[in-house]
Amino acid sequence: MEKKIVILIHPGLPYRKTIRYGSERAREMGAKLLLLSVIPEFESHTTAVALYEFGPYGAVSKKFEEDITGFLERAVQFCLDNGITADTRVERGDIEEAIKQVVRDRNVRLVVVPTPTKEVHHAAFIETIRQFAHNMLDHELRCPVVSVLAT
Repeated sequence: MEKKIVILIHPGLPYRKTIRYGSERAREMGAKLLLLSVIPEFESHTTAVALYEFGPYGAVSKKFEEDITGFLERAVQFCLDNGITADTRVERGDIEEAIKQVVRDRNVRLVVVPTPTKEVHHAAFIETIRQFAHNMLDHELRCPVVSVLAT
């Protein structure tokens, strides 16, 4: 049973302090790091219609995927430059659901998410953090979810 610490990486949100924090905790626990990125899926018809104003759905979805994987690659390069070993994983769907799925894994000991510091950072991300704060007694969560101020 290999212990893991999961670090959420999301475009536009600073990741350096989040990775450093997770790396320190992993060293203390003897755990491996896993960098997790989530590619949103646009399921509703309304969202698909709104997206079409920017371009065909497939093109917009592909651009999102490229941005997210590119950002994850920069985070991996940061790890390599700082002697930090980390695995990566990309999920599709909602950030909150992805975190809930990760914490159900009995090997995951901690989930680290960056805290947005500016209004331009994703409102959905802030809402996800709020949801976990309100539902922190949810018995489905088998490990702590920690938010690191990523200035």
